[in-house]
Amino acid sequence: MDNQIVISSDDRFADIDSHFRVTAGPGAGKTFWLVEHIKNVLQNTTKLLYTSKISCITYTTIGAEEILNRLGDNLDKVDVSTIHSFLYANIVKPYVHLLKDSSGNMIVNVEDMEGHFENIATQGKIYTWQKQVNNARFISDKKKIKKCLENLDWILEDGDFTLKPRKDYLRKIGKYSIKIEDFPIYKQLYWAEGIIHHEDVLYFSYKILKEHPLILEHISAKYPYMFLDEFQDTNPIQAEIIKWLAKAGTVVGVIGDPAQSIYSFQGASRTDFVNFYLPNQKDYKIENNRRCGKKIVDLLNHVRKNDELIQRSVRNESDYYVHYIECSDDLSQTLSNFHKLRSELGLKNNYCVLTRNNESVKKLKNTELTDIWITLNEADQNRERLLKGLLTAYKLVVDGRNELAVKEVIRSLRTDKNRLIKPPFQDNQYIDDISKRSIAVDLLEFLLNEINQSLNFTLFVFYESLLNFLQSKGYRLKKVANGKFKTTSERSTIQELLDNLILPEEKSTEIRTIHKAKGTEFESVLIYLNDIKEIENLLTPEIDSEVNDDTRILYVAMSRAEDLLCIACPPLEKSYKEKFTNLNIIERQLVTIRV
Repeated sequence: MDNQIVISSDDRFADIDSHFRVTAGPGAGKTFWLVEHIKNVLQNTTKLLYTSKISCITYTTIGAEEILNRLGDNLDKVDVSTIHSFLYANIVKPYVHLLKDSSGNMIVNVEDMEGHFENIATQGKIYTWQKQVNNARFISDKKKIKKCLENLDWILEDGDFTLKPRKDYLRKIGKYSIKIEDFPIYKQLYWAEGIIHHEDVLYFSYKILKEHPLILEHISAKYPYMFLDEFQDTNPIQAEIIKWLAKAGTVVGVIGDPAQSIYSFQGASRTDFVNFYLPNQKDYKIENNRRCGKKIVDLLNHVRKNDELIQRSVRNESDYYVHYIECSDDLSQTLSNFHKLRSELGLKNNYCVLTRNNESVKKLKNTELTDIWITLNEADQNRERLLKGLLTAYKLVVDGRNELAVKEVIRSLRTDKNRLIKPPFQDNQYIDDISKRSIAVDLLEFLLNEINQSLNFTLFVFYESLLNFLQSKGYRLKKVANGKFKTTSERSTIQELLDNLILPEEKSTEIRTIHKAKGTEFESVLIYLNDIKEIENLLTPEIDSEVNDDTRILYVAMSRAEDLLCIACPPLEKSYKEKFTNLNIIERQLVTIRV
């Protein structure tokens, strides 16, 4: 990425019709710049016609919400969405019927297709799949089979697709390995029911455009401009589709930071951003960091020292040291000392505790994760799907994301082609789109009132209340009969269900994984590192590693902090402490706090 032009987040382009790439580190103000660039294009373009729009793609729904809020009155000519939402709405939903198998039949049952979902391998699907591929005699460990199937992804190599687990070792179960050619049969079981998974959206989009390239011209005419935020998180399939759209006439701009590429487990690679090039593309970079204090920026620059982007802190306020706290077995003591340090420094605004995985989140929250949702899914897939949607909506409202919560409830009210509600509702109940939104709002009000009063009630009691509420609105759920669902619902509480319901993105929770902190910032941050190997990523960083994301994940966590950054770690040897001192990281003595 030589010959980059240095800009600030306040700069505007006179040339709005050239492809561009902007490299911007954490706190650079790239979201502000992107929104202002969109406004600049809206004011000066001659390409936007009555029916055309600007497409703005973000990696997360939280990112999309932030851009929508900042755009204000300019929403009528801008579509803001995630890449999966964009591809599904503009390619998969209208055109997937064009994809046929060797017999000329549609690959997907489009009449029953209602969005895209997480890949959850149920016992029923595993049984049917094994029966079809005839491997049950050799491969019998259902837990390992489930893990393998749920890790499937479409890999694009030399223009051809292979469906296989993201980690190849998952194919080996006992003495045998699952055949590569058996995986598509698993997918076909879902497609026959109109169910497609998130990873299928990319696969179908690529296949549709490859086989029917005229569609590209239609999309390009509809979206003369496409700007993609967090482009370092893209994968080869997405990058190829974007290049096709650029060739068809769309002006493409990508914004990202290779040092924050942390989704290799989903096929993303920092090199897809570094090597991304379009004809006559202009390259820019933003070096300022408006978020972090100088000592934090100095540490961030140490971590990305092999990278071309060196940041400058533009803040002149108080500059606090980075601290480390050696953890005791009692994590509550570590958390208490972090909060005591915040208090001593007069830092009373928002904070966050970040860690690598959900197991550590559970440990820090002192909650117990179980397989309750899997158990419910196996007992009654339809009820599990409805309940998961409703409780997800509840958590979204608590997280301050009301409109997304309404959409989640609407999505839970699945209908067939005649708009009859699907199970677990009783048969022959019609609902139109207006009624769906109306009942969704009513359901959210019910959920807020009911759940706040009944966290320790059983799911069975909650389900009866839900049944009665819906009946009062004119919709009939099927009653719970004796069986697996009744047994499970009688021994599970609403609190347990909520504790085990992990949102893919969260805005307000104070303890979360690093991946869920992307795009956020906090006055104070505590990073919990429970393995000495994670300390090595700080002392001897490999920001440009193609082997793993470990250093970049730590970099993302550190760069969330505005004023105070603390690192909680295992007890350190003297040599490690000396290295921390050399990096200007000082020790916070662990003070025993008695209650």
